[in-house]
Amino acid sequence: MSEYRWMKTDTASIMFSCLSSKKWGRTFRNAAVFKDIEIDEALLIKAAEDLKARYPSMHTRIKKGFFWNYQEFTDALPEIRPEHSRVLLPITMRDDNRPDFRIVYHKRRIAMECAHHLGDGKGATEYFKALIKRYVELSENPDSEYILTKPTEAELSNAYADYYIKGGEKPDDNAPEAYHLDCKSEKDFLQLIFAFIPVEELRKNSKAKGLTISEYMVAALILGTLNHAKKPITDPIVIAVPVNLRSFFPSDTVRNFAVQSKIHFEPKGRTDWTFDEICSEIAGQLKKNTAPSELQKQLNKFGDLVNNPVLKIVPYFIKQPVLKASQKKTHAGFTTIFTNIGNIEIDPAVSSAVERFEGINGDTSGYGLVSTCSAMSCNGILSLCFSVCSHDTSWQKECVRVLTSQGLTVRIESTHGNGVNDK
Repeated sequence: MSEYRWMKTDTASIMFSCLSSKKWGRTFRNAAVFKDIEIDEALLIKAAEDLKARYPSMHTRIKKGFFWNYQEFTDALPEIRPEHSRVLLPITMRDDNRPDFRIVYHKRRIAMECAHHLGDGKGATEYFKALIKRYVELSENPDSEYILTKPTEAELSNAYADYYIKGGEKPDDNAPEAYHLDCKSEKDFLQLIFAFIPVEELRKNSKAKGLTISEYMVAALILGTLNHAKKPITDPIVIAVPVNLRSFFPSDTVRNFAVQSKIHFEPKGRTDWTFDEICSEIAGQLKKNTAPSELQKQLNKFGDLVNNPVLKIVPYFIKQPVLKASQKKTHAGFTTIFTNIGNIEIDPAVSSAVERFEGINGDTSGYGLVSTCSAMSCNGILSLCFSVCSHDTSWQKECVRVLTSQGLTVRIESTHGNGVNDK
């Protein structure tokens, strides 16, 4: 990667990196569980080495600049190690030369834990899919040759800037504060609660309600929130739903290119809402909020922030507190976040070796959210995951209870652990 030295952070990375410190950083996780392949660390290291030149934007680390943060390329491999007791330790600002992601493994599972300023769920998943494919190839033939395809400029582009319209219309951000779950985050603690659901069952149920799978899952989260509260709620329940902009604005970037959409529900103090009523209330919201004209407004908002002539000349140490406050205000308007990365399409040879994929939001306590939810599908199974910074799992149980009450087959797994932040 000698031709690469550094690059500007993309527009979303500016916000993600401004929240990073030596104690906390926005991190997410992709994992693949094999059917019968036990992980060999030497082969995993070789797979990561082979991919280094193919995905240079992943091999960067965040650095503080005078006006904005930037990403410095590194030839070092990421941290590659066995899984510890605590998953998803935050990837924080460090003094070593490693890129801002790690690869961990346990028995038949490989996981990539990635700082969000490197890429979003779609972009980083492209790297992870390539890692899994290469590992399967090496497990079958350790001497197999890796054929390098050079990255394109489009893959390394800041797609937000490509579609920004200077002076274009922006969204109205004066949203009220949303209802928040009645439990508190616990320091250096995270647990993951998985619910595995057949995709065909979900598709059938969603279609019967006239909803997408994402809308159907959000309806379950809303009813779970109402049941969990055990009291009348008058504040709105607002579920943030990240949108992959590549579906609306063509781009090959493997960096960040997503914005937050949302589904808004007004409880009106009622405690007798049914699932069918909630489905009717939210039907069509995602389609409306993801109309290209609405998404363009958000692109213009981010672009105006980055290109603000006053902000450009203000030193970063002054801008950072303002950006942090802005992010906390934004997330005060959300009850939780539901990220649906969608179906993972992989080569048939790889698919036959993989039991499932998992997409997992990390610790969001820095946003003021104690728990979030994410989903990823593969081989006919949707892996739903609740990331919880608390021992209190009563909300998650209520949400799962809603899903099973709708006749869905749900299998539960969980893991948890304490752990200190990266050094």
